[in-house]
Amino acid sequence: MSSSQVAIIGAGMTGITAARSLNNAGYTVQLFEKSRGSGGRLASNRSAMGRVNLGTQAFHADQAEFLAELDHWQHAGWLKQTEQQWTGIPYMSALTRNLLGELNTLFSCEIRQLSHTQQGWLLLDQHGQQHGPFAQLIVAIPAPQASTLLSNCAPDLAACAASVVMQPTWMVALGFKEPLTASQPLSPMQQRIIAEVRPSAIAAEQPMQTWLLRASVAWSTEHLEDEPAQVIHRLSNCFAELFDTAPPEADSAFAHRWRYALGALEQPLNTLADLSRGLVVAGDWCGQGDLQSAWCSGRHAAQQLINS
Repeated sequence: MSSSQVAIIGAGMTGITAARSLNNAGYTVQLFEKSRGSGGRLASNRSAMGRVNLGTQAFHADQAEFLAELDHWQHAGWLKQTEQQWTGIPYMSALTRNLLGELNTLFSCEIRQLSHTQQGWLLLDQHGQQHGPFAQLIVAIPAPQASTLLSNCAPDLAACAASVVMQPTWMVALGFKEPLTASQPLSPMQQRIIAEVRPSAIAAEQPMQTWLLRASVAWSTEHLEDEPAQVIHRLSNCFAELFDTAPPEADSAFAHRWRYALGALEQPLNTLADLSRGLVVAGDWCGQGDLQSAWCSGRHAAQQLINS
């Protein structure tokens, strides 16, 4: 059984999946996450309207191994399936917290510099603190961030990551103490500004009816650097058009910008790797850009290190 130390940068689905696989194989794993919590695009936000999913609201799966894993998670009470879609219980980031378990994770720790020596990989964080050396390293963060981080120590992999064109998305959550009823079906609703609307009913853990608005990629790109208050105002006005009578002002609202929401390699590879130095780069963007790709990439990254 191996006792190798592995550093994993990124505690989203890819990083957590890789960490679990390596941990099960007897490896000592250290996760680094720049945010305060796990999840990546499965993150949620605690607010006056309850927990609100910030990114992925639900996901599809068709790969046999992933479906088998989802079945285990469902039996553990971490997931539910509705109309061929899967969602976390009671919210998406709870799934990654359950998956993370007791794995060693440093939150609010942004790795800004990498170097490789005879002793292994050294990581430098935003405070100038050095971590390592580690025998092996997995970089499981969005392609533009991976490209920047790898530019000095792995320029070929950095260039490949840089080829991925990532698109942004603004999300706005509106909470209402008195539930609203839309005057038209929401599923075929398409606007230049709003691409999707998802309502959530009042529940024990959600004291307000919540309407989640996802802005279109085109509008999000055009307004990428807008202030959150501006985005809330614009999307709220578009949201009001769904009703015969203008709804009241939301009792609670917030906006979240995903700078790197969508994007993937033109030719899916699962991972990028320099196994001679124990380095693997992984993420949903190595596949189709979805949650299933994130899981597959994390599994493949771990297996590459185990086999090397």
